[in-house]
Amino acid sequence: MSFSSVPFLFLLQIIFWLWLTRTAYARQQLTKAQAMSVITWLVTLIAWGFVTSALSICGVYASPGFLRLLPGFWLPLIPMMLSAGLYVSWSTFRESIQQVVAETPPQTFTLIQALRIAAIGGLYKATQGLMPSTFVFVVGIPDLLYGISALILANTTRFKPVNARLLGIWNLVGFAIIVMTAPFAMQMSLPGPLYIFQNLPDGQALLAFPMVLAPTLVVPFFITINAIVASQLLRKRL
Repeated sequence: MSFSSVPFLFLLQIIFWLWLTRTAYARQQLTKAQAMSVITWLVTLIAWGFVTSALSICGVYASPGFLRLLPGFWLPLIPMMLSAGLYVSWSTFRESIQQVVAETPPQTFTLIQALRIAAIGGLYKATQGLMPSTFVFVVGIPDLLYGISALILANTTRFKPVNARLLGIWNLVGFAIIVMTAPFAMQMSLPGPLYIFQNLPDGQALLAFPMVLAPTLVVPFFITINAIVASQLLRKRL
């Protein structure tokens, strides 16, 4: 098992939302029930993190039966579906998220996306033969560039306001560059009916612990934040 920054990225994502929630609660922008709804969401994601880690460590993700299920198309959706399910079905949570986003400076949500610069680690591992090169270059390079754009945009917003519509579209781009490429690149790197990119290491390296936390938790968390912020900003614009 090689070193990976992925667990630390997830920890930073959790700390980020805890900080936002605590700040909003301290400013009386959230009630106690609303703050607890956000914490419940975070605990749900942490629980899924333990589950996906255990499934990887126990070898479930490496089994032929599992790989026949085309997991590249649906496994990364699980944390997003958990988040969307809470958002749609629980009005307290939905109102809490909307309030946090509305009361938080836009550059704050831009800066958290700068952590996607960590994709450079995947690019390095691909050059060392530790990660599937096709997947990493198709998904990792756009992700790295998006992380760099986050730094530039965050710095820009320090000196002058950036149009809400532009920020909303920028968040949609962050969502789209993953959704439109990662499922296909991942699945075509995994043994099964669509196994096209067969050079080793293949996509099974993405399902090994701790790297498994990237496609099944951390990256979906990043683009969930994109979707939440884009929805709020573009709705405000309308």
